[in-house]
Amino acid sequence: MFGFTQTMKGCIGIAMQSTNVTIGQCSWRKGYLQNPRVSNIEDNPRNITSQDWRATINDAGLTGTTCSVALPPAILEHHVLQLPEMGMKELTEAVGWELADRLGSDRELLQIDAKRLGNGGDVLGVSIDQATLASILEPLYAAGLRPTLIEPTCFALTRMLSMRHRRNADRASVRAVLDFSKADSAMMVLAGDDTVFYKRLGYSGDSLIDAVSSHVGVTTDQAALMLAASDQESDEAMSRAVRDATRALHEQIARDAMKCLRHYGVTSRGPIPSELVVTGSAGWNRNLSEILETACNLSVFPDWNIEYLKEFSKTSSRCYGWQIALGTSLSFCESNDRRKQTETNNGGVAA
Repeated sequence: MFGFTQTMKGCIGIAMQSTNVTIGQCSWRKGYLQNPRVSNIEDNPRNITSQDWRATINDAGLTGTTCSVALPPAILEHHVLQLPEMGMKELTEAVGWELADRLGSDRELLQIDAKRLGNGGDVLGVSIDQATLASILEPLYAAGLRPTLIEPTCFALTRMLSMRHRRNADRASVRAVLDFSKADSAMMVLAGDDTVFYKRLGYSGDSLIDAVSSHVGVTTDQAALMLAASDQESDEAMSRAVRDATRALHEQIARDAMKCLRHYGVTSRGPIPSELVVTGSAGWNRNLSEILETACNLSVFPDWNIEYLKEFSKTSSRCYGWQIALGTSLSFCESNDRRKQTETNNGGVAA
């Protein structure tokens, strides 16, 4: 067991998406991120060679060989199942057979993991074909890296948003999270630093761009610029056009978010969320936030309003998935109460 000091240095974090990869590394000291660094590779992860990995890591100034990898639902299959209480070994085995049946695949060809979500019987099962996993990991090994963890992007994101909620006492702090990226979206509920609800949604930043393009009659590139500029309140006519183009989609998102919160409220036995955090590369849009606030009756704010993310988010907004890369970089961080227990047993001092 490693000892804990006041400064905890993260490993290299790798956040893979369908068409790009973000790598990052940071430390955590006294409630703040220290020396966060991120870099982006604009390519399909399966096309990235060991030379590409080495060059990007060197250029970004990352250190060490240990790395953690976060995979999205487009690569790592995500399924929420309803299963009775059982031991972790039995749970993983049951999830494995269920996912193999759903995917029509041989159980022996799948790498499976599972996590129980809250107290309502939901289980998040994830799976990946072993050949696909090998194709992702082999260039990393060839580059001299040592992957020690493969996890869903939602867990890395939970960690990044919950670094100040790692005590057992913080489990009473319940927050809803809308992760809205360029290619995907999901609704989560966090209790302390634990994911207690997860549902993948059928929306993306690309769908908003397509809505603007179709409504206004411009190219997708022009629509993307209009969507970004509409938050700056620089042109009222343009902002109105974007609002009209995206209203129906925003209302659908808000309805689904509200359904998720209702489902969580019915099945959980704990407190309900007190706020809704919007994150992801396509997440923040003032029109969407207003509709979400009305539909969900919650305070809605972007992830960069979280104190320890404020400064870094200003310089990293163009690096898609930086929250996930840094979140998986800090994958070694245990909850504070578990850390204190470990350090007491080892004669150490808690950070």
